[in-house]
Amino acid sequence: MTSLSYIYDRLPLLLLFATGYILYRVIACVGLPEYFSAKAVRFSRGRVDWLLLSLIFVSAGMSMFIPNAVTVLAMIPVIRKLDGELKSMTTPLTLSIIYGANIGGMGSLIGSPANLLLLGALDLFNVEGRGQITFFNWFMWALPVVVLFLLLAWIVLKVAIPKESNRIPAKLINKPEQVTLKQKQGIQVFGLFIFFWMATSIIREFSDSYIEVEPAIAIVFTIVFLFTIFSKLSFGIDEGASEGPLMNLKSLVEGVPKRGLMILAVLAVVISIVMLFRIDKYGADLFAKVLNVLPIDEQGGYLLYLVTAVVVIMLTEVLSNTVVSTAFFAVVVHTASTYGINPMALMILVSIGSTCAFMTPIATPCNSLAFGEMRRVSLSTMLTLGMVLNMCGAVLLSVWVWLVIPYIYG
Repeated sequence: MTSLSYIYDRLPLLLLFATGYILYRVIACVGLPEYFSAKAVRFSRGRVDWLLLSLIFVSAGMSMFIPNAVTVLAMIPVIRKLDGELKSMTTPLTLSIIYGANIGGMGSLIGSPANLLLLGALDLFNVEGRGQITFFNWFMWALPVVVLFLLLAWIVLKVAIPKESNRIPAKLINKPEQVTLKQKQGIQVFGLFIFFWMATSIIREFSDSYIEVEPAIAIVFTIVFLFTIFSKLSFGIDEGASEGPLMNLKSLVEGVPKRGLMILAVLAVVISIVMLFRIDKYGADLFAKVLNVLPIDEQGGYLLYLVTAVVVIMLTEVLSNTVVSTAFFAVVVHTASTYGINPMALMILVSIGSTCAFMTPIATPCNSLAFGEMRRVSLSTMLTLGMVLNMCGAVLLSVWVWLVIPYIYG
């Protein structure tokens, strides 16, 4: 396969990430985080535990389509305002957006930098079945486990609610909702994005002939998507009522994820070095020594997935999640070959596991930003609840990947 034909075949995936980035900038520019947060407060009906539940789900929903660190930055002003109105709620409020943003990132193919690294690693290691991954079928298996994980996080977080802070002031709940024209337009652009990429993924599952024309159709959609955002039309919200384009080119450039692009460029170099010096073999041998102590059968089995999830999550507590995922992709590929199994499920587990570390402030960018920006967050509470959620999450993710992924990508 030539380079041009490879790029053409992978063009829908490239355009998915490109339009996903543009969507993230639209969401930020039109103020949708504030809109969704106001909805969350009204949903709570005055109950603090429901407020935490809604904040967790709002943060998760946004982090599926915008970088989870950006989600935290967008939510910090919201929880600061709530923190000023509620007594002794700094820690639960802060942990709610940390948990939601970290967990939500694994719910969408474009939700986490680790997922983008995963796709690159699958191609570099030429893993069988890598072409089956689409925007739609990722949702099929990821959304249910995300919802379960979010509910689990909420149950754990309820322990941190002080007894004296069980009600929300009425003035916050009854605050009038103000929705701008651009927010309405932003919601429609969001719907357009979801509809197209879900539809094209579904059609791809059932029509082999569609795969040949999918790149051309994706190009047409991208042109329409860009025109919708950068034109001066009102996008059919109110006749004659237009506030200009949703976003200008300057706003688009302001959010370029330079660090993410650098990580992608470094990925190929790191994996090449790992393979050249056989670091993957040494790492896999060390990992195998841990596995050999355990009663794992010759075909791997569930215990292999559980140990992988625990090791990845705990390493992420003290190392960068991108470093952990990048290094462990090579390790699990080598380990999978030892057991004679396809490494794709283990690589997916590494990707989603590396975004789900909740104990320390340095585990993920979400943790660092929220802990650094919010004062009076209890480190002991973060460590204790984080450890509980880490272990529960390792079990949940490993069981889900072990049981479900082979049916989706088998």
